Amino acid sequence: MTDHAHSASAERPVWVGAWRANPSGSHGRTETAPEGPRTRTRAGYPMAPARQIADQSLRMIATVRGAGTAVRISLSNRYGSSPVTFREIHLGRQRSGADLVPGSNVRVAFDGADEVTVAAGADAVSDPVPFPVRPLDRLAVSFHLPRPKHVPATNHWLGTNTSYLSVPHGGNHADAESGDAFTETTRSVYHLSGVDVLAAPGARAVVVLGDSFTESNATTLDADQIWPDHLTRRLLTIPGGAGLSVVSSAISFNFAAPGIRPTLIGPRVFNIGGPAGTERFGADVAAVPGAKAVIILLGMNDLGFFASARTVINAYRDLVDQAHAAGLTAIGGTLTPTGGAYGLERNYGLRRALRNRERVNEFIRTTGLFDGIIDFAAATADPNNPHRWALGLSPDNVHPNDQGARAQADAIDLTMLQALTAPQTTTQPVP
Repeated sequence: MTDHAHSASAERPVWVGAWRANPSGSHGRTETAPEGPRTRTRAGYPMAPARQIADQSLRMIATVRGAGTAVRISLSNRYGSSPVTFREIHLGRQRSGADLVPGSNVRVAFDGADEVTVAAGADAVSDPVPFPVRPLDRLAVSFHLPRPKHVPATNHWLGTNTSYLSVPHGGNHADAESGDAFTETTRSVYHLSGVDVLAAPGARAVVVLGDSFTESNATTLDADQIWPDHLTRRLLTIPGGAGLSVVSSAISFNFAAPGIRPTLIGPRVFNIGGPAGTERFGADVAAVPGAKAVIILLGMNDLGFFASARTVINAYRDLVDQAHAAGLTAIGGTLTPTGGAYGLERNYGLRRALRNRERVNEFIRTTGLFDGIIDFAAATADPNNPHRWALGLSPDNVHPNDQGARAQADAIDLTMLQALTAPQTTTQPVP
């Protein structure tokens, strides 16, 4: 490419990932109650399978972490067994609950059409929609699923925002700005898997490959309090920080390595944890538009279900190789404390898990495998008992609360991330 071509590309807006709800499974249920029967740990961690959908309208809420002048969305049928038709797809701004800001709800087309049928195992990306957004804006994507029978829906099992559904067999309400028809609530995200923004020249994305230690159920619902949210707020305070979108590709109960089979309770019970990090890296990290780096905070679930430190370390080697092959900077995050875990999470507090966590963290800190590191463990541990979270940072001794997530974000060296927005040509310019 000539110098002139480099300059022209650098001066054009680019598509950058701004939000992800990576599909984790498709198990469903036929009950119509908002969340149905569920199992909880003593800390209140919800364990409920996702529902099935029949002739309903859905309003999925997404908090974007990038700025842009236009938006495109991704709809997924990755775990479906038959084609799914989406009708009356709309994009609006959340006012409160299922209500939208008046005048904000606009149609979204796919190849110029008002509906799209997505084959089993496939995803679809919409046409661009002129729609200015800022970091931490809350968008609402609404659509009607006309299928008359209950069919398990591809979903991201546990998000950090409440989303909304009309009653089964309730028909189309996707174009309504009032939320009156959306009487059911859920923390799962159905079919909506991504939001990209048309960002300023030079914008980039840093993708977080993680699990519930990132997408923490212990943070306040609907308050944008997970550490990628806090990191976004920090970035907005520094020069060039607004040009870096933080994309959380975390899935609760996700594992670093494949082949782990929890026994009593865990992702294989409800099919909720998604493929292992090494298996989903291409789709959930490398394919994010504008991705420049990946922060890997993954592996504690493996250790909690009796994987060896070597298994997790080998997964890290695989992930770093994949990152470098995709031209991404690989940043490793040390695993946060789990001492004192109890209830259904007690495995995480066993001596073997704690010992292996220390081995993994020592590897991250000392071997130079990663291009950079974030010492989440040191930033969140009790200085008098480093196997445990510092006082007030975790309600269950496993997952961060709002303050714990803030401590995680504060552990990140912003100058390391600022370097990612240096001029280069690996983003995706608008054709």
